[in-house]
Amino acid sequence: MLEKEIKILEINREEIVAKLMELGAKKTFEGFVHDIYYDFPEDAPKNKMDANGRLFRLRQKWEEHIYTIKNKRKKVKKKEGINAKDEHETPITNIESFAKVLEKYGMEKTREKKKFRFSYALDGMEFDFDLYEWIPEFLEIEWPDGDTIQEWVKKIGLEWYQQMIGGSRKLFKHYGIEYLNFD
Repeated sequence: MLEKEIKILEINREEIVAKLMELGAKKTFEGFVHDIYYDFPEDAPKNKMDANGRLFRLRQKWEEHIYTIKNKRKKVKKKEGINAKDEHETPITNIESFAKVLEKYGMEKTREKKKFRFSYALDGMEFDFDLYEWIPEFLEIEWPDGDTIQEWVKKIGLEWYQQMIGGSRKLFKHYGIEYLNFD
């Protein structure tokens, strides 16, 4: 699946949720999300996922456990002004056992993050409000088409807010927060 997203920084969740609910949005999730990223060690540079525009993540979202593989699409990102990645997610039953398999095959933990998330869905669009410690709350809008994302930004009155293209590492850097790396 192609994932396209944009972050809207320093938002007022209550106002935006009220607008989304008026338009028919449904709350789909509220809770903690814990992400752990894996990659091959530095001494295997040709295998490094991050250096090759790929990402491997284990996620615990309440009782749900998921592994995710993402591949960046730089051409789409520049063209549409959004973050675009091919994404494959698969549920797993036991995150600890899966992590041991990754480590057995030479991967290691490289970083992790925890956040509190409120998620809403409307007409297939995903609206995720994320709270990290020391970072103002932001909204991430996800949909397979960048133009549609910008239409929704305008529809809910967010076109004057600062937008950010990129992942959590760029977000942390924007706010001067050290990303938790294991290296």
